Amino acid sequence: MDCHGEQSSRAKLIAVVATFGLLSAALGFAAEATKLQLAEVMDFLEGGCTYPSNSGPIRLGVIAIVALVAFRVYCPGNRSPSAMVQLSRYLSWVAWLVAMIFYVVGLVMIKKQGNILEYQGEPQNLYNCNVVKPGIFAAGASFALTSILLEIIYLVASTTHQPDKTTSDPPPRASILGMC
Repeated sequence: MDCHGEQSSRAKLIAVVATFGLLSAALGFAAEATKLQLAEVMDFLEGGCTYPSNSGPIRLGVIAIVALVAFRVYCPGNRSPSAMVQLSRYLSWVAWLVAMIFYVVGLVMIKKQGNILEYQGEPQNLYNCNVVKPGIFAAGASFALTSILLEIIYLVASTTHQPDKTTSDPPPRASILGMC
């Protein structure tokens, strides 16, 4: 493959990786923006928690996870001779894993939303309304962006650190023993 074709395929790979990664981050931020807030579920008149149907963050979170997995699937597994470039790749994997953990924890927290009846001293009803903690999906989206950036650095830098395949090695030197 000529140099132009290799650069073109590398640019396409970077575009696909960036698209899936940015999609995951955008969906993560959207899930954060649309999740239920504590003020939306507390019902002071009824003395409990009222949860409206809000499946938007669940859908957004699941699609964000799928896009994040697709982003990682499209990344090639080549090793780079440069330690710094390889470090970028490893840190990209760590950021990807942390993003996945935040997304999954956010989805689990959505599923565990509900009323918790607490008694404190006297037999009066105190309700603790559970909602997803602020920043869970935003943290996942931030780590997804970090992973994308580090992976793109890896993809760009690994092409600049590859040895040129068009030049041939110099002929081996004749040894004194080989001349006899």
